[in-house]
Amino acid sequence: MKGEKMTVDSGMELHQAIYQFYRTQIQFGLYQYGEKLPSLEETCKRFHTSLDTVNPAYHRLRQEGYIAISKKSGAKVAIRYGPEQVRRHIQTFYAERRESLTDLSRCIWPLLGQAQCLALKTGPLKAADLEQFVDAGSHSAILAVWRVLDHKYNHLGNELLMRLIRYLYLYFYGSFWGVAKDERLHAITVRQLKAAADLCREERWDELPDVLRVIQDEFYRSLCLFYRENIPLEPACRQVAFSWDAYKKSSQLRYSLAMELLTEIGRGVYPVGSYLPSAERLSAEKGVSVSTVRRAVSLLNSVGAVKSSRPLGARVLPPSQSADHCDFTQPDLRRRLLDVAESLQIFALSGKDVSELTLSSLDEASLLIWKQYLMDLKRRGLSQRVIYASLFLISRDAPSQTLRTIYSELLQLLFWGNPIEALMGEPENDPLFFVSSLDRMTASLERRETAVFSYTLEFLLIHELRRTVEVLLGLGIREAGNILIPDTNNEWKKMDTRR
Repeated sequence: MKGEKMTVDSGMELHQAIYQFYRTQIQFGLYQYGEKLPSLEETCKRFHTSLDTVNPAYHRLRQEGYIAISKKSGAKVAIRYGPEQVRRHIQTFYAERRESLTDLSRCIWPLLGQAQCLALKTGPLKAADLEQFVDAGSHSAILAVWRVLDHKYNHLGNELLMRLIRYLYLYFYGSFWGVAKDERLHAITVRQLKAAADLCREERWDELPDVLRVIQDEFYRSLCLFYRENIPLEPACRQVAFSWDAYKKSSQLRYSLAMELLTEIGRGVYPVGSYLPSAERLSAEKGVSVSTVRRAVSLLNSVGAVKSSRPLGARVLPPSQSADHCDFTQPDLRRRLLDVAESLQIFALSGKDVSELTLSSLDEASLLIWKQYLMDLKRRGLSQRVIYASLFLISRDAPSQTLRTIYSELLQLLFWGNPIEALMGEPENDPLFFVSSLDRMTASLERRETAVFSYTLEFLLIHELRRTVEVLLGLGIREAGNILIPDTNNEWKKMDTRR
C-alpha cells in the first residue's frame, strides 16, 4: 500500500526472489545474450506459484533492460555482458552476502535435515530425479537440484515449508550451483543422492541422515572454498542480511499489524479487559493507514483475541474465551489456523537439532537464564506454555542469524492458535503432562544434558502438532489432513534412555 511503512523488517516476497534469481543468472553469464528464459508458465510450474507472482518478476526484468519479451519468441536475454563484467557481478553479489550465505549454509541441516529424511521416507528418490545431473553448472543441472528439493519436501503437505524451501533455493542454491564449478561438489552430490535412493529402496531409514548430511557439508565446504579463491575479503563491504517473510505477500500489512498487536497482547502491553487504542492513534503509532488498522482489528475479532463494540472499541479477551468469539467459517481465519499447524510441523521437524545446537552454544550464565525462565512458568502455573517459551528462547539465542530470523517468523504465526487452545483439552489425558515435561527440561539444563532437553521439546512439539491437526479437522479445515505428522515412538524411547 503506497505511502505506508512497515513497523518490522519484511522478507523478500516470492516475485522479488524470482526476479533476483533470474537477474543474477543473467549477470553471472548463466543466461547469455539472445538465450531464452523459461516461459511464464514454465516458471509458474517450477516454483508452484501463479502468473500473478511471476508476471511482476518478468515485467521488472524487462523494465530494467535484462530481457525482451515477444509473443513469438517469449522472454530472451537483451543485455550482453563480457567476461570481466560477469566476474565483477559475481564478486559484488557474493561479497555483499558473505556473512548471510555462510551462516545460511551452516544451518540448513539443523533446520531441514529431519524434514529431508521424513520426506524421503514418504516419497523416495527415483532414478529419474538424478538424470539431469550430467553437466555441473548447466541449466539442466540447476533445475535438477530444484526438482530433487521439490520432490523431497512436497510430500510433507506443508505449503509454508515449501515457500521457505523455494525462497532458500532462490536465495542461495540456484545461483551458487551455477557459479561454483566445483566438480567435487557435483560428484559427491550425485553419489550421495544415489546412495540415498538405495537406502530408501531398502528402507534403511536410520542410515539416511548420515548420507544426506554429507551433501550439505559439501555445500558448505564448496562455499568456503569459493569465497577463498574468488571473492576478496573487503572489511568495509556492505552486507545484505538474510530476511524471510512467512506470509505470501509482505505487502498485506493487516497480517503484520494484527500479528504485532497479538504479540503485544501476549506480552501484556494490552492486558485482558483493556481496550486497544483507537484506529487513529494506532495509525499514527504504527505508521499505517486507518483502513489497515481497521482490517487488522477485524482479524483480531475473527480469532477471538478482541471483541469490538461501539462506542468503546476493541476489548482484549482472555484466551479461554477466544473460541467462543471466533467465526471459524471465515477463510482468513481458517488460513491462519492452518499456518499454526504448518509452523508447528516445521518446529517439530527442526526443534531437536536447532535446540541442541543453540544450547551447545550457550555459556553457564545463559543456561541459568533459560532455567530461571522455565522455572518461572511453573511458579506462575503456566507449565503448558513451555513449548512457546522454549521456542522464544531459541529464536532469541540461536547461534545463527538465519535460524533466529526463521524461528522468529514462525513463532509469531503460533499466536493465531489462541482460539483452538480451549478446544484441545488436556494432552494425553494427563493434567500433569506439561508439568512433568517442564521439570524434565529444567533438570536437563541444570545437568547440561542438551540431548534430553531437545528430545523432550521435540516430543512436545509433535504432540502439539497432532492435537492441532485433530482440532482443525474437527473444524472442517480439510487441508490440515495433508500435514504429515512425525512418529514420536522412536524419539520418545531415545529420550527416555537419556533420563
